[in-house]
Amino acid sequence: MLERFLEQQAVVMATLLDKIVRKGSCDVHTLSESDLLAAEQMVSLLAPLKAATTLMCEEKQPTVSIVAPLRMKLLTHFEYAPDDSPLIKDMKRLMSDDLRERYVDEEPFLLRAAALDPRFKKLPSLGDERRNQTFENLAEEAAQLKEQRNESEAQPEETPPHSPPHCPLSELNENALLFPRNQRYWRTFLATPSALRTQVSRDKTSKELAHDEVRKYRDVASLSLDGKVLDWWRAHQAEFPLLADLAKTYLCIPGTSVPSECVFSTAGDIVRSERSVLSSEHVDQLIFLKKNLSRSTTESIEV
Repeated sequence: MLERFLEQQAVVMATLLDKIVRKGSCDVHTLSESDLLAAEQMVSLLAPLKAATTLMCEEKQPTVSIVAPLRMKLLTHFEYAPDDSPLIKDMKRLMSDDLRERYVDEEPFLLRAAALDPRFKKLPSLGDERRNQTFENLAEEAAQLKEQRNESEAQPEETPPHSPPHCPLSELNENALLFPRNQRYWRTFLATPSALRTQVSRDKTSKELAHDEVRKYRDVASLSLDGKVLDWWRAHQAEFPLLADLAKTYLCIPGTSVPSECVFSTAGDIVRSERSVLSSEHVDQLIFLKKNLSRSTTESIEV
């Protein structure tokens, strides 16, 4: 509202000075120069809030990973400047105090979600200790998720290991005449299951694999701010399998309730008094078409 007023300020002031408008009115209230200056400062202060609200309300990528970066950006914007007027300082203080009280308990979760977003994985607003701790928590959670999936995919009953075929050492020594330099290989091949298990145990654990992925993921270049996060993870899923599974858990969460509220608004537009005999199945179908028809049409055109 203030922005629109400042755009039309010249027209508004000229209209208020017109004799026809002033006729029959002894007092025409107008804004003073100090009021106009305060309005300009307020527009400059509230502009990032408008941009953040518009960004969070869109339905293209309404992911929760953007909440923590936006909150940090707004808190930085609310810091005092030397040329701030008393009015602007009061507004910054009130909005900053209110924003700091929000997402306090959810902050670790929001930071992990932002770290899984290739656009914000650098976490520049955090110190080195908190940044490293956030990625450490991601590695532990990815390792736990892998172990849980391994347990669920395991057989309910363990089958006894097959015993190796019997081969006396005398035959091994005789056959070794054909392969004199490979005696150690054949002894390893015919080793007991316990020896084989000792060799397998040297493989990396889930925690080690998760930490390796996290280190490699942090070294990869960040995605641009207008990039598509889900497409990026689809392209790098084979490179970071553990983190990709964890990203599916976090990045599917919407950042706001706006998309769900839009569905209710769409249902209100469809189910009216003139269409009260619609069945629940038909209502679901119409809502689905309303929310997805334009997207499917665009994809078909691109194909």
